[in-house]
Amino acid sequence: MNDRMTSSKKRTPLYSQIRDYILANIQQLHWQANDQLPTEQELAEKFNVSRFTVKKAMAELVQEGLIYRIQGKGSFISQMVGDEHRPVSAPATDAGISTAKLIVLLTPHIQSSLSASILTGAEYYLADHGYQLIVRSTRNEQELERRLLVESVRAGVRGVLIFPVDGETYNEEILRLTLNKFPVVVIDRYLRGVDTNCVCSDNIGGAFDATSHLIGLGHQNIAFVVVHDRTTTSLEERIAGYERALSASRYPFGPRLAYFESENGEHASPSGEPQADQLERMTVRIQAFLEQNPAVTAVFAATTYSGLATLQAATNLGIKVPEQLSVVFCDDFEHSALSRIPPTCVVQQESQLGIDAAKLLLSIIDNPLQERKKLTLPTRLVLRQSTAPLSNEIR
Repeated sequence: MNDRMTSSKKRTPLYSQIRDYILANIQQLHWQANDQLPTEQELAEKFNVSRFTVKKAMAELVQEGLIYRIQGKGSFISQMVGDEHRPVSAPATDAGISTAKLIVLLTPHIQSSLSASILTGAEYYLADHGYQLIVRSTRNEQELERRLLVESVRAGVRGVLIFPVDGETYNEEILRLTLNKFPVVVIDRYLRGVDTNCVCSDNIGGAFDATSHLIGLGHQNIAFVVVHDRTTTSLEERIAGYERALSASRYPFGPRLAYFESENGEHASPSGEPQADQLERMTVRIQAFLEQNPAVTAVFAATTYSGLATLQAATNLGIKVPEQLSVVFCDDFEHSALSRIPPTCVVQQESQLGIDAAKLLLSIIDNPLQERKKLTLPTRLVLRQSTAPLSNEIR
């Protein structure tokens, strides 16, 4: 009888043996979604077969949707494993709210103007469709972002909206979820090497329009200025738009100040706004830049605070704005029209970013296998009093 049982086991296809092995570990709560499986070598030794045979079996499990693979990293349990593969348990709740209708939004700074507008738009759309939004701050820290991603998925949320931390160009956890067909939408910027769904502003187009506006006013020596925590793909796109506009008019690129404060270990406040001493240092740095480049007659400032620091630097140097120096901001700020010098700004559709991201996420929840999308929302240029035609007056 034992011989018959052994013979039957030998006849069981390796694919089924590995599948049963994985499901047994899931049912016994040894493994959960996104946990890593043993290596091919370890499985080959366990089942006493070649690595080629294991590789073939794993390919079939990927096709079934039980696991997913990351090149150079290994194989992982799929989030798509159905409830029939898990022990029956009550749905997780928080204050009586079922996770079946929860979406999480991860953002570097909850209090920042951009994050608040994105949150407002997303919450409005999701509430209208029966979902509830929870918001978690990553404090602009990549390790905390990774941990919150893992915790949120394991808590049972239906999808993730994520505004990545500054300086982040690659996120393995987002890649893992994307390969796993888990609903994720990245907001405001994209991550190189991670082909995921995202909703962004047209940063290239906005910078192109701003620089073209300055060119149309007769300026030729136009500087690009940004002082920021860390670089982002959105800032890189603004540089590209600035260069594209100058190239289109056959103008040489102007001098560039692109300095990132965190290189010295400095960070913005929890609200995402620079501290007072940081703003002062930004102003001093831009002031030195303007002194070193007296031929500059216009500045494209790639962030709000870079623009504000530019205006203050000009004041400190006795340079009149806009008579002697025109300045365009990329991004607006609250009550900007009431400023001493109301700035010309590239304005994003901030709330619409949240609405469109939420809309895309719900469509992915309905159809996880749909083709990935990158939605780009147009910006608009708002003309105010910080720009003017090039004057004959010499600085």
